[in-house]
Amino acid sequence: MNIEKMVKEELEMDMTPMIDCVFLLMIFFVLVIDLSQKNLEDLILPRAEFQEPDDEPPENRPILNVLQNGTVVYQSVVKYDPLVDQGYGKIRQLLMDIREVGLANGTLELMDKDIGGKMTQVMKDPILIRADKWTEWHYVGEIMKQCSQPQIAFWKVQLALSEEDKETGIKNASLTRGQ
Repeated sequence: MNIEKMVKEELEMDMTPMIDCVFLLMIFFVLVIDLSQKNLEDLILPRAEFQEPDDEPPENRPILNVLQNGTVVYQSVVKYDPLVDQGYGKIRQLLMDIREVGLANGTLELMDKDIGGKMTQVMKDPILIRADKWTEWHYVGEIMKQCSQPQIAFWKVQLALSEEDKETGIKNASLTRGQ
């Protein structure tokens, strides 16, 4: 055996299996990526003294984002801009559209609820309002007021709060024992 001849041979590496593995990993991570955050705008949420964790949020819960200047964003689209829109008609229409589309495609449901001694149909599913810490309260209040209207009837309104103040780093106390 001629060792010098073997040492001088160039060895070539087949890169095909490595490239296949890289593409398979890319496909895996694209499919596994968490798309549940797609409707959330980057906001500084207010901090509450006590909170209950939102461990299992409803899958089809509508999420309204209220920016610092009062602009309402739904599914990454500006639906109400206080600098452009007069009155709150667009907020009312947005909530009615959310209700109608949700009922039509089966993502939202109605239920009977006794309100003031009268059986009324209300939305079974909650709506989540995420407002920036510095948003003027009347914008959030108007959304809540519109949710209570009989044509819309979102009777479960959830407000998003942060567990930690992003500016000061102060954490909340928890309602859950042992944390």
